[in-house]
Amino acid sequence: MDFQFISPRKNALVYLVKILTGCLITWYGLRALGLEEPYWAMISLIIVTEPDVNLAKANFRARLINTLNGCVVACLALVLFGPGFFSLLVALATSVLVAMLLQNYPANWRLGPATVVILMSAAIGGKGLHQELEYALLRVGEVVAGSTVALLQSLAYSYALKRLAPSTS
Repeated sequence: MDFQFISPRKNALVYLVKILTGCLITWYGLRALGLEEPYWAMISLIIVTEPDVNLAKANFRARLINTLNGCVVACLALVLFGPGFFSLLVALATSVLVAMLLQNYPANWRLGPATVVILMSAAIGGKGLHQELEYALLRVGEVVAGSTVALLQSLAYSYALKRLAPSTS
């Protein structure tokens, strides 16, 4: 059997190590702080992880902007219309419009509307506005935590590479 279609991409080991160590840091760190299942933090860590610091910073910024777009729009829809399918559609449309109307909005704009659907669908089965808004804020905190771990890992990786590189003097 020929396995020529299998060949590691550049930085494959770096991605693997950073994602696994980042997930361990995020999972156990947030669980130690009382968060039982920090899945959103892990997802954000994976989305932001890059060996290149500039790409990691751009991913961090985009993840933050999209999450804030989705959470703010979802929370406003919950307050104004309550949980429900119509409210979800209004929030979804609003989130897409925000992404499409703002100049220099991140290219991966679909994360904003996806955040709306996730939060609003959870709110439909929720137990009141207070709990639903708390859930949304918790998710923002998870996204910030996971994204921050990924960014810090990229900064540390870049620093280590610079320190280990042979000097050219």
